[in-house]
Amino acid sequence: MLEKVNVVHVTDPFKMLPAHTDEIAYFRLHGLGERMYYYQYSDEELEKLRRITESFEEEGKVVYVLFNNLSMFGDVLRFKHFLEKSFPRVTSEIGLESIKAVAAKINYPVTKAVLLRRLGWKLVDLENGKQARLGEILKNVPQQTFANPADITKAVKSPIESLSS
Repeated sequence: MLEKVNVVHVTDPFKMLPAHTDEIAYFRLHGLGERMYYYQYSDEELEKLRRITESFEEEGKVVYVLFNNLSMFGDVLRFKHFLEKSFPRVTSEIGLESIKAVAAKINYPVTKAVLLRRLGWKLVDLENGKQARLGEILKNVPQQTFANPADITKAVKSPIESLSS
C-alpha cells in the first residue's frame, strides 16, 4: 500500500526495516531499552546503524536519521563524529607548507632529477583538501639544483596551479 501512494515508511531500523523507501529512507530512533526514550546507543549500535544507512545509500537513496530520545543530542553528535572520521592528512601542513614538510626529508643540495626519484612518489596535502604526488607538482619546474625546501616552494608558487599547467 505504501508503494502505491508513494509514502516513505518511517521505521526504527534496529526493530524493522522499512517496507517502502522510494528515493528517501527515513529512520526514527527512540531507543531499545525497557523504557524506550531513556536510552543511549552504544558504539556497536552506532556502527550497526552506519552499516544499515550505507546499504540504503548504495541503492541510491537519501538517508535521514532522527534520534528521538533523552540522549538524542549526545547520540547524534557521536554518530556524526563517527561518520565524519576521515583519513588524516599526510603532513601536518597543507599547500606549500606540506611540500616543504615532504621536501625536508632529503639532503641538500639536490637536483630536480634526484628529488623526483627519491620523493616524487610522496603525497602532499593541497589547499582544497586533496592530495597529489610531489612529482606531479614538480613536473613543470625547470631542471635545477635546490639548496633547501624553501627553494622548492619558490619554484612551485602554488601546488594547485602547478597541477593545472
